[in-house]
Amino acid sequence: MSTTVHFSIKYDGPALNSHQMDIRELAPALIALSNMLEEANKVAFPNSGNVKVNVQGNFKGGSFGVDLIAIQSITDQIVSILSGPEASAISNLKSILEALGLIGVPGAGLIGVIKWLRGRKPSSIQTSGDHVIFEVAEEAISETFEVDLVAGKLYQSRVVRKALASVVKPLERDGIDIFASGKDGSTTEVIRKQEAQWFEVPESDADVVSDSIAENILLQIESIAFKDDNKWRFSDGSGTFFAEIADPVFIEKINSGAERFGKGDVLVVDLRRVQTITDNGLKMEYSITRIHDHRAPLQHKLGL
Repeated sequence: MSTTVHFSIKYDGPALNSHQMDIRELAPALIALSNMLEEANKVAFPNSGNVKVNVQGNFKGGSFGVDLIAIQSITDQIVSILSGPEASAISNLKSILEALGLIGVPGAGLIGVIKWLRGRKPSSIQTSGDHVIFEVAEEAISETFEVDLVAGKLYQSRVVRKALASVVKPLERDGIDIFASGKDGSTTEVIRKQEAQWFEVPESDADVVSDSIAENILLQIESIAFKDDNKWRFSDGSGTFFAEIADPVFIEKINSGAERFGKGDVLVVDLRRVQTITDNGLKMEYSITRIHDHRAPLQHKLGL
């Protein structure tokens, strides 16, 4: 059992006046498109059936267009879980294509986010209900952009964004100026040659989303590691996490024996939080830039 959604993509420019396109440029782009949909499906709906893309019929005349069919299989297990499984699967498949920006409302999906960012890195990415809010803060000006939850998840997948970059890569060639996508003869998104650079994903290990320092935070020591990375385990009352000790003065006190620790000791610190996007999604790293005070374990007050 399977569900399908039809959509189309098109490349345009003087190099395509003959309605022909080098297969060495088209094939990698179509494979990347298929990989992008497959990964987007895993990110957005991890328990749904697999997604694949088929080419339908002949290539269109006018520029160079391709009719495509996104196909999602529905296993018996999924059928038994979902209420109205076929309708739900179609809805999921459409949601993925809309969240990517290939069909639906212009500017509302992943393509819209990247075009809005214009090569800038988000200062923060916050989830609010069923929406994700992107913020870019530059000097005294702050801008925000809101998309639905699925589109926000797809942005946070470097695998999806890398695949999208490969889909628009033919725009790097002289004479190919436009990539467009849509459904039923209507165009949803248009990416122009000068915009293609915004879709490139840096080869660095991670993209920094936010970098902030909270001062005078109370942390309870859970475990200590006297190794080169100096990552200790702490509790802030809501959960536990590992943080690097990056205060050289405090490290020197430890090395000289001036600091001694007992179970449950408390530190008053400046805590740095760095949120990044990796190939596996969002990641948060902690480091302690300064330690103001080292206190004995917290004592519970006993009632009389």
